[in-house]
Amino acid sequence: MDASAVARHGNDLGALSHPRAMTRLADVERKMSALSKSLGPPPRTAGGAVSMVLRGRHVPEVLLIERAEREGDPWSGQIAFPGGRRTRGDRSPLETARRETREEVGIGLTRGARLLGWLPPRYPANRVDWVVVPFAFHVSRPPAPRPGDEAARAFWVPLDGLPATLRKAVIELPEGELETPAFEAGGKPLWGFTFRVLCDLFDLVGWPADAGATPVPDRVGGVGRGVGDTP
Repeated sequence: MDASAVARHGNDLGALSHPRAMTRLADVERKMSALSKSLGPPPRTAGGAVSMVLRGRHVPEVLLIERAEREGDPWSGQIAFPGGRRTRGDRSPLETARRETREEVGIGLTRGARLLGWLPPRYPANRVDWVVVPFAFHVSRPPAPRPGDEAARAFWVPLDGLPATLRKAVIELPEGELETPAFEAGGKPLWGFTFRVLCDLFDLVGWPADAGATPVPDRVGGVGRGVGDTP
């Protein structure tokens, strides 16, 4: 199923999870749990957090948003995970991830969701002083996403289908054009911070066997790190 089809049919919750999808998600959970134990608790001083929300249907799918176009927002219009800045009311980065996901897509990550673990914190290239923790969750029957003020839309894409869309994208920035590796999601390039987090995830749980001949872990992981982005 291509990204446009997922965007059209992503809210169809009638089908049960496919055994292959659940096997892949179980492997993701096992490896994420082991990594999280080795990393220790996420830094409580983190300035933000994002949520990789996964569901299992015929293939594992991940929830993405297109950020709303807003003046002064350095990540306007970008494809990203739900997430954002930590507020004073958030007692931990995990609370930030859950709150931001609820606000941006209307999906709660407490009841009916399982925390799989977290990846190493990263720094957005345009906020190198701001540590962001990527958390992963599994939701068995999520409600239809309801984009809030900060999201123009929310949609599901096949997780293991993303590497096959790898390409070089030219991003228009105020200071000029940036050529950077990207995946394709929802008809737009998925690049920067979100791209690098996905590369970290695939490095951990394994790149899809049908991703093609491109040496993804070396080429993408290396080139992708340090280019500019979105939380």
